[in-house]
Amino acid sequence: MAHPILDTLPGFPHKVSAALTALDKAWAEEGEEAARASQMNLVLMFGAGVKPEDAQARFDDAVLFAQRYPCRVIVLAARPVAEAKAPLEAKVNVVCFFDPARRGKRCCEALMLAHGKPSNEIESLVSTWLEGDLPVNLWVHGVTDEEMEPWLSWTQRCRRIVADRTLIGNDFFSLPFPKPASVRDLSVARCLPVRQALGQFLAAHSPELLVRGLKSVTLNHTPSMRGEAAGLLNWMRDCLSGCSKVSGVSLKATFNLSEDAPVGDNLDAEWSYEDGSHFSWEHAEQGTWAGLKFTHDDTVESMAQRVAFMGPTEALSEAIFF
Repeated sequence: MAHPILDTLPGFPHKVSAALTALDKAWAEEGEEAARASQMNLVLMFGAGVKPEDAQARFDDAVLFAQRYPCRVIVLAARPVAEAKAPLEAKVNVVCFFDPARRGKRCCEALMLAHGKPSNEIESLVSTWLEGDLPVNLWVHGVTDEEMEPWLSWTQRCRRIVADRTLIGNDFFSLPFPKPASVRDLSVARCLPVRQALGQFLAAHSPELLVRGLKSVTLNHTPSMRGEAAGLLNWMRDCLSGCSKVSGVSLKATFNLSEDAPVGDNLDAEWSYEDGSHFSWEHAEQGTWAGLKFTHDDTVESMAQRVAFMGPTEALSEAIFF
């Protein structure tokens, strides 16, 4: 039975053994003017619970990424446990577009594999599909911890392993990856513009002022923003720890996450001080607006910022390269 994800994604079905040959033929049909200069491999891994329309959206993001950073895209679509022994299924696609930078045609190639229970045979097959001697980056989407565990050893070859904490949860990031430092959180990457804007405001104040008498830091969030909230709270903790080290003022604050964001906000930060000083920051839901207010030493500072989260392709780039 055809895998619903492979059935939805563009391309042509082929025998697994003939996939690479079919890819070479597709390139030949595009002609010599089609640029084929890959910089990396991007492996997009889908869990068995991912819906076809969700997979299509993520595949489109991968193609946009490949247009900016030429790469071979390899899609792995897991089958449910009940279909663990189903035969392998392959599909091949070459997507071409006009590249203004080189005034010519550039193409993105994709190899797709639907598989049952992971095995050494499947790992070996995926390895033969990789462009040799080029970095391997793994993007995990909708994969459960149980689905990921058989692949952990294989990830030794990956330069980056990217997943979205908001979607996949915290436990994934605690799995025993061979190279834990290679794991990146997409929800953290999405927040780069927010961190930059907030950091510019805070940098205008002395480190001592920011940490002196600080009692608590609370980041409120909607359930759909748990990854972004966790990343921002960790960033605030790191920043304030740095301020403490520079100023010599001890940091005694507690750091808390709360799913109690005010109506209209998807993220809301509150810093409380012993002397009544108060810092607040809020980001409007689905918007590009953030508001800040810092009350201290009989002074009230407020500011509005136009800042949005990164889009999917930009966030993927940030997670892979930085």
